Amino acid sequence: MKQPVLGLICLLLSLPALSQVSVPPDSLRLTLPQAEAMFRQYNLSMLATRLGIDEYRAYEVQARLFVNPTIYIEQMPYNRQSGEFMPIGQNNSEQVVQVQQLLLLAGKRNKQMALAVTNTKIATDRYEDLLRTLTYQLRSAFYSLYYQQQTLTMYRQEIGTLSQTVTMYQQQYDKGNVPLKDLARLKAYLFNLSNEQQQHLVQIADDQATLSVLLSQENNQPLRPVVPEMQTQADPAQLSLDSLLATAERNRPDLRGYQDQFMAERQNLALQKALAVPDLMLQGTYDRNAGYIPNYFGVGVGMTLPVFNRNQGNILAARVRIQSSQQFASAYRIQVAGELQRALTKARQADQLYRSFDRRFNSDFSKLIDGVTLNYRKQNIDVVEFLDFFDSYKTSQLQFIQLQNDRMQRLEELRLSVGTDPFSN
Repeated sequence: MKQPVLGLICLLLSLPALSQVSVPPDSLRLTLPQAEAMFRQYNLSMLATRLGIDEYRAYEVQARLFVNPTIYIEQMPYNRQSGEFMPIGQNNSEQVVQVQQLLLLAGKRNKQMALAVTNTKIATDRYEDLLRTLTYQLRSAFYSLYYQQQTLTMYRQEIGTLSQTVTMYQQQYDKGNVPLKDLARLKAYLFNLSNEQQQHLVQIADDQATLSVLLSQENNQPLRPVVPEMQTQADPAQLSLDSLLATAERNRPDLRGYQDQFMAERQNLALQKALAVPDLMLQGTYDRNAGYIPNYFGVGVGMTLPVFNRNQGNILAARVRIQSSQQFASAYRIQVAGELQRALTKARQADQLYRSFDRRFNSDFSKLIDGVTLNYRKQNIDVVEFLDFFDSYKTSQLQFIQLQNDRMQRLEELRLSVGTDPFSN
């Protein structure tokens, strides 16, 4: 035997039997509705974006306010005849008081109010779209963690079983009853299982971190997702693309946001046209010692003449923005339709593959691997046959868990594309 092979065997023989890692006792068991409730209540990004809606509601309040009146007061600082400073009470002193009030014409105030309301709708659309996206991330990480933990349980069971077998085989090797190459092969497979388990532990740590951020958990308490069987019994084959498109039109906030943006551009055009109409300025004047008569009272009106500036540039820009917004909305609607069609196709394929998997095969295989392990320990089969059965069992278990995870991930992508749960009705 060559020296590198002897070194590898010595390394494997020096490895202790791997013990089964216990589940943290302080794990927080969560169902998906509970996780979503925590997310809505504590997620900092959602709370910050929700405040943005309140900001635009404040702009609505501002748009409803009338223009403040303007007051102008003029006082004679020095009376040369009497030699007094600020002669307010003298008969020959001069005071002028003017009050002005701007009146908006052409419905400018109502148009500003309507545009402010639409901007609040757009802010609400952005909030709901962020909620839709982050909820998808939450649900995706939730299911990923759930199935990764199932995979980890399978690895722990396999490592525990194989560790017992290696321990017994080590004892037989020490007595000289089994060859070194068989023991090395068992330990090599056990070491490979440990490496594969470590990869899944890394994925579990990533999913745990994602959920902790989404739920704003500062203590990073380990999470233990709980998924009832009925929660996975959705059938995308019963869904039609036309009905899903109609549902997406009603429920997708990003698509609704493009429609509201188009409405806002139309309202902005109406406002820009109204801004081309001059406003009316009412003025009242009191002059104590006017040139005409003492204690003069006068009323006046003022208006700018739309000779040069009739807001032509802003009106033209508003019309261009309407066309641009309409084209963006149409393009995005096509994009949503394509996204929804892909999501439905992928969900149907994943569901069909999942349903075609014979679950009894896994159950029968579990019983078979127990028998194979027992027969190997009795040395009725050799190490090659034992590891072949063992690897086949591991592969079938992993494939079934991965099928379930892929199916739920595709269903969540479909839910994201529709904007709501298409299986709730």
